[in-house]
Amino acid sequence: MLKMTEQKTFELAGMRWSVLDKTDKGYLCIAENIGDKKFDRKCNNWKVSELREYLNGEFLVKLEATIGSENIVSFERDLLSLDGQTEYGTCEEKVSLLTVDEYRKYRKALPNTGKWWWLITPDSTPCNNDDCFVRVVASSGSICLNYYYDSIGVRPVCIFPFSIFESEEN
Repeated sequence: MLKMTEQKTFELAGMRWSVLDKTDKGYLCIAENIGDKKFDRKCNNWKVSELREYLNGEFLVKLEATIGSENIVSFERDLLSLDGQTEYGTCEEKVSLLTVDEYRKYRKALPNTGKWWWLITPDSTPCNNDDCFVRVVASSGSICLNYYYDSIGVRPVCIFPFSIFESEEN
């Protein structure tokens, strides 16, 4: 059982997590920055990115070893580009990053960190001859763009079921 503080934060697998929202599947949570990583070496498509592979591979194994695979809920991700392209579609996963729209929605709960960190929203897609840029959060909290091959901060997002928390307020 995880113990949540009054500020809706908790420790899990050596990381501090914050609750962003209560969904029908559980709590949508974001971790503090786990370090700098490249989004990918070849493109801005989250579905095939090295960062997605790491988060839903090695990183997920670490989480599952701590709380069990049944306590990390799969959820759908919309890969709509900033300019409205739907070429990348959607995907289902257990560990992700926020989209631009989610960042705007939860901005009040996300104080500036003094570091840059990835979002999963591409700037555009190959149909516009642009698969170079991914949206990021700057140290000031503003939304900027960055080349996919740069190394910047990673803040994983997961949904955890209500049942694993000690002081549930369902």
